[in-house]
Amino acid sequence: TPDWMIQRLCNAGQRSISALVDISNYVMLEMGQPTHVFDIDKLTGALSVRWAKPGETLELLNGQIVTLQGPDSAGKLQDAGVVADQSGPVALAGIMGGNHCAVTDDTQNIYVEAAYWQPSAIQGRARRFNFSTDAAHRFERGVDPQNTVNCLEYLTALIVEVCGGQVGPIDDQVLDVPGRKPVSMRLARAMKVIGIPLTKEIVADVFKRLGFEFNLEASDVFVVTPPSYRFDIEIEEDLIEEVARMYGFENIPDVPPVAALKMSAKAEAKRGVHLLRQRLAIEGYQEAVNFGFTDLESEQRLTGVTEKDVIAVLNPIANQYGVMRSNLWGGLLNNLKSNLNRGAARVRLFEAGRVFKRDLNVQE
Repeated sequence: TPDWMIQRLCNAGQRSISALVDISNYVMLEMGQPTHVFDIDKLTGALSVRWAKPGETLELLNGQIVTLQGPDSAGKLQDAGVVADQSGPVALAGIMGGNHCAVTDDTQNIYVEAAYWQPSAIQGRARRFNFSTDAAHRFERGVDPQNTVNCLEYLTALIVEVCGGQVGPIDDQVLDVPGRKPVSMRLARAMKVIGIPLTKEIVADVFKRLGFEFNLEASDVFVVTPPSYRFDIEIEEDLIEEVARMYGFENIPDVPPVAALKMSAKAEAKRGVHLLRQRLAIEGYQEAVNFGFTDLESEQRLTGVTEKDVIAVLNPIANQYGVMRSNLWGGLLNNLKSNLNRGAARVRLFEAGRVFKRDLNVQE
């Protein structure tokens, strides 16, 4: 791997692994498109993209062996997309490649893959396997479906420049690529939301600078077709935000609202918990903020409930946070114990927070 590429990867928080892996990571960081490099000599037959079959497993690049079909956090059966050859899965689609076809320093022939995966097909899969990858992070949020071939060409050029070799043809499969729906923005609505006078010329100039294709309809309605890489443009307010941003927030006058104000005390029944916190703080109490989780033993000791009556956490961050609390006593008693152990002569604590109780009328 060239020194300049290693340095740039290090600056981005990536470590150098091997030339092919480094080039793939570099292209992902520069262009936002994850790619994967297979050792083609370790593949059997043609590649295909499909959902995993029941019982199929795969050893990933991190050494973890995963069962591809399994329950998600809600207990529902979740499919996982795979790239497979004739012998079975070789990569977990959009997340991580398989270990048995990984490239090494001895690799002679490679197959380079770049794809657009629907965010809904990737979301939650890596979390189910208790890890995360840069590729999954990007595909879950969406990548540019029109830029796949460009990234593949750039990746190939870097591989030839660094590693040498002969380049084969591109197999570009275009299936079910999402289109961008036009979004309309009314000029009068934009002026009302932003609070500044706008002209058609100003708005048209903003959209041209952003590279948006647009048509002007009904004299003051802009119909904009967002580029494929702008996933955040979906509704009228998104376009208004772009106009305000390009116009310059510093150029929007800061005009305070003018209205008749009448100061009156809130009804006691409508006063918020903030006032109660303030009153207790004035009396010398310290507010405690504890997790909404506790351990099973403390919950049973304080409430006398059985294990089946508590609300268990499916994926607790630690053993002492295994169930949801049904009262505030456990956290406050731990706070009291911690302060007394550290020599505090006087402890005045309060907490206002949520507790969780099982609804017996709801069927899980």
